[in-house]
Amino acid sequence: MTTTAPKQLAARETPAPVGRSLVEALVIVGRHHDQVWSTERIERVLGAPASSVGWSDLERVASLIGLRSSVTKLKAGYGLLRLKKLPPSIVLLKSGLAMVLVKVEEAEGTVVLTLQDPLAAGDAMVRLDAIRFEAACTGDIMFLKRDYPFESDAQPFGLRSVAGRIFQSRTIVRDLLLASFMLGLLSASPIVFWRLLIDRVLFYNASNTMVVLCIAMVILVTFETAFAWLKRHMSQNIVRRIDVALWNKLFDELLKLPISFFERSQTGVITRDMFELTKIRNFLTDQLFGVALDSLILIVFIPVLFLFSVKLTLIVLALCALICVWIVVMLPVLHVKNQRVFRAEGNKGAFLVETLHGIRTVKSLSLDDRRRREWDVLVARAANLRYDESSTVNLISTVLLPLERLMTSGVIAVAVYLAITSHEQVYVGALFAFMMLTMRVAAPLMQLSGLIQAYDEARTAVETIRALVNQPKESGRSSLALHTPLTGRIEFRDVTFSYPGSLTPALDKLTFTIPQGTIFGIVGRSGSGKTTITRLLQVLHSDYLGMIRIDGINLSQFDVDHVRSSIGVVLQDNFLFSGTVADSIRAACPGASFDQVVRAARLAGAEEFIERLPDGYNTFIFEGSANLSGGQRQRLAIARALINDPKVLILDEATSALDAESEAIVNANLLNIANGRTVIIISHRLSSLVQADSILVLERGLVYDNGPHEDLLDRCDIYRNLWDQQHRHLNLKK
Repeated sequence: MTTTAPKQLAARETPAPVGRSLVEALVIVGRHHDQVWSTERIERVLGAPASSVGWSDLERVASLIGLRSSVTKLKAGYGLLRLKKLPPSIVLLKSGLAMVLVKVEEAEGTVVLTLQDPLAAGDAMVRLDAIRFEAACTGDIMFLKRDYPFESDAQPFGLRSVAGRIFQSRTIVRDLLLASFMLGLLSASPIVFWRLLIDRVLFYNASNTMVVLCIAMVILVTFETAFAWLKRHMSQNIVRRIDVALWNKLFDELLKLPISFFERSQTGVITRDMFELTKIRNFLTDQLFGVALDSLILIVFIPVLFLFSVKLTLIVLALCALICVWIVVMLPVLHVKNQRVFRAEGNKGAFLVETLHGIRTVKSLSLDDRRRREWDVLVARAANLRYDESSTVNLISTVLLPLERLMTSGVIAVAVYLAITSHEQVYVGALFAFMMLTMRVAAPLMQLSGLIQAYDEARTAVETIRALVNQPKESGRSSLALHTPLTGRIEFRDVTFSYPGSLTPALDKLTFTIPQGTIFGIVGRSGSGKTTITRLLQVLHSDYLGMIRIDGINLSQFDVDHVRSSIGVVLQDNFLFSGTVADSIRAACPGASFDQVVRAARLAGAEEFIERLPDGYNTFIFEGSANLSGGQRQRLAIARALINDPKVLILDEATSALDAESEAIVNANLLNIANGRTVIIISHRLSSLVQADSILVLERGLVYDNGPHEDLLDRCDIYRNLWDQQHRHLNLKK
C-alpha cells in the first residue's frame, strides 16, 4: 500500500511527543486486533513523521491499517461502565498526549479504568478511578474495531458474518431473488383468472374467452411450477453451504481457544452454546430468508391493490402498521422470557452432561436418587419458564388474529358498504380479487408472529456463540512463527507464573537448564509447581514472566502446533478416543506404518497385553476405554506419545496407574525410550527417578535443590524425607 502525505499532515507542527503518542497508541490498539504495524511502517505509508499526526488525522491513519474508527465526546457524568465492552480505545488527555483505554471494570462500587501509556517502556499501566479519569481526560475518545470486508471469513462471529456467508454465494442469491420475484408475479395469475372467469365469462356467457383463459392458465401454472422447484433447489443449496461453513468455522474457532477456557467452563454449557448455531441457521434460512422472499410479492400486489381502491388499500396498510407496532412492543417482553428459558435449559443440559461424565462416581456412591431429585427440579423449572414464554407467544398470536381477519373479511365488508352507499356498480370478481390479494399481502405479515420468537432466539444464540468464540485465541499461531526442528535443550530463566484467581505464584522466578538428550526428574510436594512446568512447555499458558528457551530460541517464537507435535506427553489420567488399538496409538501420527505402531507399543511395554486381546491391534476401544484396565490405558498412552518419535518426552505421573509388573517393564525400557531424546519425568515414586541424570526438587514454586539421586540423598532434606517415607518398609526389615 502506498500513499502520499496529506498536505495538512506535512504542514502541521504538532509537538513530537504528542503526535508520536497518538501513533503509538494506534499501534497498540492495532495489535489487539491482530493488525501488526510499527510506527516506522506508518510513517513510510504516510510519507510524514509521526510527530505531524494530530487528533483529527487519527481516523485517516486508522483506516490505513485496517481499523474502523468512531470519535465521540464523553459528557460529564457519562456512564463509564458502558465502555466495558468497547475497549481498547484511545483517549486524549488535557496535556495533548494520548493513552490507550485497556479495561473498564467495577471494583467495590467504584468504576476503575486501566490505561496504557504508549510512550512508556514496556507495558506501563495506570489505574484511575472515574473522578481522576474525568479530570485528566478531555473527553475525546476514539473507538476502534477491525474493518473486515462484508464477506470476509476472518471477521468475528455475529449476524454480519453469518449474512456474509450467505452472500458469498452471490450468483445463487441473485438467481434466487429473481425466481422469487417471478413467483410473486405468477402467484397473481390465479386471482386474475378467477376474476375474469366470474366477471367476463360467467357474466357474459363467453365460452371462447374461457378456452383462451384456461390455456393461458395452464401455461402460467407450468412456469410457476418450474420457478417453485428452482427456488426450493437454490434455497436448499444455500442452506447446505451455510451449514457446512458455519459448523466448520465454529469448531475451528473453538479449537483455537486456550486450555484455561475449557478448564473453567462446563462441558455441557459449551456443547449447548455450540448447538445454538442450529437456531441461527434455521432462523436465517428457513424463516427470515423465506419471509423475506415471500415479501417480494408485496412489490407486485400493493400497486395492484391501489389500482382497485386507494381507500381500501390505505385501510389494509394501516392494519399492517398496527400488526408491526404490536410485534415491536412485545419483542422486549419476549426477549426477557427467552433469556430465562435459555439459562434454565443450559443448566439442565450442563447437569445432564456432568452426570454422564461422572456416571461411575454416581453409581459407586449410590447418588442415583439425589441426582434424580436435582434433575426433576431443573426440568420443572425449565418447563415452567418455557410455558411462560409460550403464553407470551400465544398472546401475541391472539392479538394478531383479529387484525388479520380485519385485513380480509373486514376490508371486504367495508368495500361492499362503500359500494352500496355510493350506488356504484360492483363487480363480484373485483371484490373477490381484492380479497385474495389482501390475503396474499397479509400472509408475510402474519408470518412475523412466528418469526418474532425465532428472531429473539436467534439473537440470544448469536450473543451466546459470540461470547464463546470471540475470545482471545492461543498465541503462537502466525505465518511468522518458527517451525525449526527441536533437539531438546530446555532453559527456564526467572520464570514466574500464577493461575488466574490465585494469590500465590505457582512458579516463582524459576531457573534451571535441561541438557539435550538427558533424563530429567522433577519432584516435590503437591502444589509445588511440577505439572505447571510441563504445561508451560506445551504452551498451554503463555502469560508468564521470564524466559523459556528451547534450543536457545525463545519458546514464544515457535509455532504452538509445531511445539506440541514435537513434544510427547503422557499424563496421569489419559483419554483414549474410540477406535482400534492401532488407531489409538497412531492418533498423533495418522500416517504411521504398522511396524511403527508395533515398535512404539513394544517400547511402552504394551505389546504383551495387546497380543492377548481378542483382535490384537484391531481390537475396538469403547468410549471411555471401558474395556481396558487403567494400566493398559496408560501403556497405550505412552505408545501414543512415542509414535511421533518426539525429541522431548514428558512423563507426568505416567507410571502411577501401572501395576508393579507393568511399571518394571516401562522402567526397564526407559533407557531405550530416552535414546536420542530429552525425557522429563514427574513422579511421586522416587524409585523411577534413580536413573535420571538430574532431579529438580521444587518447594512452593521455587527451586529447592537440583542434582543426581545420590547427591540429593546426601544433602537435600525434602528429597531424603520423601525417599525414606516411600522406603520405610525396607528400613523396618533391617
